[in-house]
Amino acid sequence: MLVIEDDVRLARALKDLLQKHEFEVDHTHTVFNAIDLALTNAYDCIVVDVMLPDGDGMDLVSKVRKLKIHTPILMLTARNEPADRVNGLNAGADDYLGKPFDSSEFIARIEALIRRAGGYTSVDDVTLGQATLHRNSRTLEYHGNILELSSKEYSLLECLMRHPNQVLTRDQLIHHVWGPDADLADNALDTYVYFLRKKCAQLGIKNIIKTVRGQGYMIHPNL
Repeated sequence: MLVIEDDVRLARALKDLLQKHEFEVDHTHTVFNAIDLALTNAYDCIVVDVMLPDGDGMDLVSKVRKLKIHTPILMLTARNEPADRVNGLNAGADDYLGKPFDSSEFIARIEALIRRAGGYTSVDDVTLGQATLHRNSRTLEYHGNILELSSKEYSLLECLMRHPNQVLTRDQLIHHVWGPDADLADNALDTYVYFLRKKCAQLGIKNIIKTVRGQGYMIHPNL
């Protein structure tokens, strides 16, 4: 479950409520992080607030749908006029619940959306040039050869491959691979990048991950 809400108190309450109903919950308060999380994780449902600090929730929903992400979306907002609901549904949301709301109704709507979607929502494999990253087997395929990856190696490579030719900062990569509260040694990310490069070189892909000094890492789209 992904919750996109910038009100800290409400976000905490939603997370607690969903966890009591045995949902695993990721939370973010920005459009940028929401798109990254939605692209790189398979969620049962996404809960979206309309007013976000770096954009509009309705625009976010529209972008998510244009990226072919079909995860059920529930919009949760104080903007609850009929025109607002129509705009949210037209943007691609599956349901719309106004604030304040009853917690039992919120859970019931979430569960109804998941039932209609047929349960867990899958995320497609990632293909970049001649390389394909397979989610189910956690492998990288290149010209018919297969490389098995650890869970951390897979998450790191997936994040980079879903943002080709874009510099991702160290903080963005650490947040995605290890989580927002990870306590890592200073060189942990660099070590994983080093070993991932070595393994990919054995597969025939050299210099797969580029270092951008003072900024982070990126992957070239022409693999």
